[in-house]
Amino acid sequence: MKISIIIPAYNAGATLHEALDSVQAQNHAPHEVIVVDDGSTDDTADIARAYQEVLPLVLVQQANAGLGAARNAGMDKATGEAWAFLDADDVWGGNKLGIAVRYLEKFPAVQWFYTPIFEWSPGDVGARMRERACPKIRTVEDFLALNPIVPSTVVMRSNVAFRWEEDRELQEDAGAYLGLFTKGVMPMKIPHCTTKYRLDFGMTADAEGHVDKVMRAVEKARELGHITDAQFALYEVRKAYELARTYKKRGDQAMQKHWKEEALRKAEGVEVPARLKWRLRFLI
Repeated sequence: MKISIIIPAYNAGATLHEALDSVQAQNHAPHEVIVVDDGSTDDTADIARAYQEVLPLVLVQQANAGLGAARNAGMDKATGEAWAFLDADDVWGGNKLGIAVRYLEKFPAVQWFYTPIFEWSPGDVGARMRERACPKIRTVEDFLALNPIVPSTVVMRSNVAFRWEEDRELQEDAGAYLGLFTKGVMPMKIPHCTTKYRLDFGMTADAEGHVDKVMRAVEKARELGHITDAQFALYEVRKAYELARTYKKRGDQAMQKHWKEEALRKAEGVEVPARLKWRLRFLI
């Protein structure tokens, strides 16, 4: 099974070497590693070139166009049977590709897969990794209420008609996934946790700005008819909950309380699945 790894990178000099080291350590060799340098002004390109001696690495350089456009550019360049996405600030365990290939071969009718993540704060002395809850996605409501899919975990067959959102005012992943769901192309969860996801780094450092972009993307999905008004309202509850959870982790009790109250307010009159309702009441 030929797997193309796609790594978008913008001014990623501080972290790209860790991501590429994790690719080099894989127990299944990649078909190719495509690093898309999205108009970086630091040493991102030089770091990528240094790995061309040890990896089948292709460097694509383009004017800065954003994360979605960079991933799409990598997909356009790829020649493998499947795409595996890794952001330049995340890290894979050494069994990531081996497990992915096993599932791709065992479930030929499934078009794409995702896995749990370890939440990772490498700058915190003594901090431990924590595996984030990652439920199975069987319905659109499961995705909207539980939101478990992180791009650095996604493996997708290269014949899937899929594009990441390129409008930089919108988050690149949520609306794109909903476009697949509306076609009945649902993912399978691989239960093995094979990705370390760096917290509070890059775009996720601005938690509220990140949520605003996500909500604009999901609003577009509603306008396209991919979700209903009720489903949109459910996602508003979910994102308010995520902000409360983020501020709890940061130790900001005032903002945690504010966003918990917002989540509970938005949940009024909304059909909220029991798992999210329980988290709203007891976990934050």
